[in-house]
Parts: sequence; structure tokens; C-alpha cells
Amino acid sequence: MKATVSALLVLAAVLFQTAVVNRLPLPWGLAPDLVLLVVVGIALWSSPAAGAVTGFVAGLAVDVLPPADHEIGRTALLLCLTGYALASVRDADVRRGLGPYLAAACAVLAVSAGFVLLGLALGDPRAQLSAALWALLGGTAMTLVVSPAVLVPVGALMRRVDEDAPSDLFVPLISAKGWR
Repeated sequence: MKATVSALLVLAAVLFQTAVVNRLPLPWGLAPDLVLLVVVGIALWSSPAAGAVTGFVAGLAVDVLPPADHEIGRTALLLCLTGYALASVRDADVRRGLGPYLAAACAVLAVSAGFVLLGLALGDPRAQLSAALWALLGGTAMTLVVSPAVLVPVGALMRRVDEDAPSDLFVPLISAKGWR
């Protein structure tokens, strides 16, 4: 059940990213990375192997679907490592409160920086540090602006299908007894 839900979430994110988001006339040509946010949301509730596979499959789909203009496998490698790293964190605080948003911010920065560094290593003429800094900061900001719209439903859905999830995660952070 969990694998099916993860596959459907990745499929929906990849299709929506390539068919809608990448075609929007957004300022400065920067678009939020919904696929990365879905990988983050799934990885936080998965095993390291499942997080890595989810990231790899999502990244490979992004690499092969138009308007991909880079080497096939670059995004797959970065999202695979991101999915593995986030799923390896077993701290429950990462799954609630601001934890998913901090994890998403770190993932966006790491993937963006890794994309540029791999481009430099592979000799991509478009990979220039001055343009990369703007894309890194602007892309991170755009992705974090939309992160609640992606991470909240993905997290809720993954909690719902997770058999091992403790039931107290559905309780709000503020209760009658005060802060948790």
C-alpha cells in the first residue's frame, strides 16, 4: 500500500511539474521544485532504501521528460542521495512541527548546489558560479514558499498508510497541557 501511494505521488508530482509548473511564466525563470518536495515528504516516512528508490525514480523521470536540458541521471543521483539521507534520519522531531520544512530547506539547498557542482565537473557551459548563486537562492525561496502546500498533504497521506507511525503524531503541538 505504501509503495503504491508513493508511486502515485511521484507520478502526480512529475507530471504536474513538467506539464504545468515548468511552463508558468514565473519571475526570473525560477520554478519551485515540487518533485523534490514530494521526495522529501515520502522519505521522512520511509526506510532509507525506499527513500533512495523513490528519489532515484523521481529524478530519473525528471531527467528524461521534456524540457530536460541536462545529462540523464544528474537529478536521479541527487534525489536518490537526498531520499536516502532524509529517510536515514530517525528523529521523530524531523517529522513534525517545523522539522519537515527545515529538512526541505536543507534538501533544496543541497540538491541545487549538487546540480551546479556536477555541472561544473561534467563541463556544462551553463554551470557558472555567478548564475548558480542566484538560481540557488531564488529556487530555494520559490520551493520553500510552496512547501506547505506539498509537505502537509504528502505527510498526512504517508502517516495514514504507515503502519508503524505512532498515533500521537495526529495530536497538535499545542494541547491543553501546553507545548509538547
